[in-house]
Amino acid sequence: MSNVLIVEPDEALRAMWSEALGRNAHDVQGVGGVVDAMELIREGGHDAIVIDASEADLRALVAELELVPDAPPLILVSDSPRAPELSARIGAAGFVPKPCTGEDLVEIVGRVASAVVRSTRAFDDETTSPREKDF
Repeated sequence: MSNVLIVEPDEALRAMWSEALGRNAHDVQGVGGVVDAMELIREGGHDAIVIDASEADLRALVAELELVPDAPPLILVSDSPRAPELSARIGAAGFVPKPCTGEDLVEIVGRVASAVVRSTRAFDDETTSPREKDF
């Protein structure tokens, strides 16, 4: 199970996506804008962020995420013809073109979030030993 934050201004879409992800064993929080999203991101605990926002809001979120240690990966959802290029430029972990269904999101969120969970578990399972000092 993973924790997913949905940032979608359209309440009906946010509800549809939340329901689809919830049916597939994801814990979901949904907000309508970037300001609310940043508050939740700072609290931590998300394995992925699904975002549909204007380019300006998206850039603001990415700038803020650069300040957050271990920020969760972004999955961009957009109908903009520039979205695939923007997705690559911001380093999004995934892109879903609109219109899309909740099931479209389930597939990509499953891949992205499970990769995050696996890498976190692998890191937690590693044995640690003191570093050799190379002075």
